[in-house]
This record gives sequence, structure tokens and C-alpha cells, in this order.
Amino acid sequence: MAVNCAAIPSDLLESEVFGHERGAFSGAHQRHLGYAERARSGILFLDEIAAMPLALQSKMLRVLEERSFHRVGGEASVPLRARIVCATSEDLVEQVRRGAFREDLLYRINAVTVVLPPLRERPEDISWLLNRYFSLFAAQEETELRGISSIAEGAALSHPWRGNVRELRNRLERAMTLGTGPWLMPGDLFPELRNAAVEAGPNLPLAAVRDAAEKQQILRVIHETRGHLAEAAKRLDVSRTTLWEKMRRYGIEPDRAIG
Repeated sequence: MAVNCAAIPSDLLESEVFGHERGAFSGAHQRHLGYAERARSGILFLDEIAAMPLALQSKMLRVLEERSFHRVGGEASVPLRARIVCATSEDLVEQVRRGAFREDLLYRINAVTVVLPPLRERPEDISWLLNRYFSLFAAQEETELRGISSIAEGAALSHPWRGNVRELRNRLERAMTLGTGPWLMPGDLFPELRNAAVEAGPNLPLAAVRDAAEKQQILRVIHETRGHLAEAAKRLDVSRTTLWEKMRRYGIEPDRAIG
């Protein structure tokens, strides 16, 4: 059972997480079971827990310690059977320092920590995610698109992805809606690049366009082969010497290309 703490108004979050009794407040016409109760013996996933108000953090700390809670307006104790998993995009240590997050709650939820690096530091996931979401969206909507072009994947590998997976998903969904196909191109995923090219004028040298595409393809293949240049040269149908020359020309470093 997942709940996004940042997506629910702070004055409603307690009721949504722990539920409420009939008549607990204006508009509470019947008993409402919260996420914690509906999770049963499964997992209660508290996403963006840094957005949880301090007052509710105090209750959450008590719930974790006592393994029980009260619905809003209720007197009966309800056992907490679910396991708690929390996630946040914020630095909770910094939030504690600023007084925005309780230090004792941080220690209580910090039993096992899994740090997920931003997408820009996981280039090996980008192509997989693009193709995974492409298949997902193609199954939901009829499309004549055949897939994502290699140069579009190359452009994706070079993008900083400040919005992480959400940005990737939104960009791909928009590209599939507006793309004319049959293959998605860099301008479909990153229309701002296309707009920048228009603003730069129509006289962009053909050699510059060709070099950019060639560099992106080399980067993509080196990434896919995990830096094995012999295999990369074979896939690109060039000799290793030619590949080295092009890498030197474009300033490509194997270690950086594979992330």
C-alpha cells in the first residue's frame, strides 16, 4: 500500500494514513480505514516522507515504537501489522539540521538504507527504461511507431535527467503521442534541441550534423559493450584503429562513455 506524503494536503494526511471514525470532523460521515490499516500484513510504503508535517512525524514515531495506532477521532487501538518502507528525494540529515524532520524518527526508520543514485549516474538503465516504457505505452495505445532510434537513445544517454525516471517517462509518453514515426528521433524526445537548432538558423553545416550523430552512435555502442572496444568496433563495422581515431577526434573517453 503506497502513499505519497507530498501529494496529500497536510491537514488530511493523518486521516489518510491512519483513517478516521464517523463524526471525527466535519464531513466524516462514515468510518474510513487508512493506508496503515488497509496494508494489513503487507508493506506500507511512505513515499516522500520528508514532506510529512512535524506533528504527524511525532505520531508516526509513536506508532513505530508501539506497533499500534488510533484512527482520528477513535478510542480503540488498532494494531500495525504492516512493514514500513520509506522513500524520499531529500537529504534527511540536512532536513534534521534545519529542524524540518525529527532526528529520532530518522533513526527509527533508518534500519536499512538503500541509496538509489539519480538516473544520470545509471546510464545502463536508460535504454532499458526507454524500451520498457515504449512497450508499455504501445500496448496501451495504438501506434504505428516501430521503436526508438539509436541516435535518440544516444541523445538520451547524454541527457542529464534532472527529473529522473519521471522525466524519462513523461518525455517518452509525449514523444509517442506527437511523433510522426516510424522511429522516435532525438527531436521527439528533446524538442528543445529542435527549437534550439531552428533558432540557430537554417545554415547548420551538414558536417556538424553528421559528426554529432556519429559521436552519439559511438557513445551508445561503447556503453552497450561496456567499454570493450574490439566488440564496439565490430558492431560499428570499423577497425579498432579507426574507432580510436574517431574517439580521439570527438573527445570520447571509454570510462566516461560506459558511465
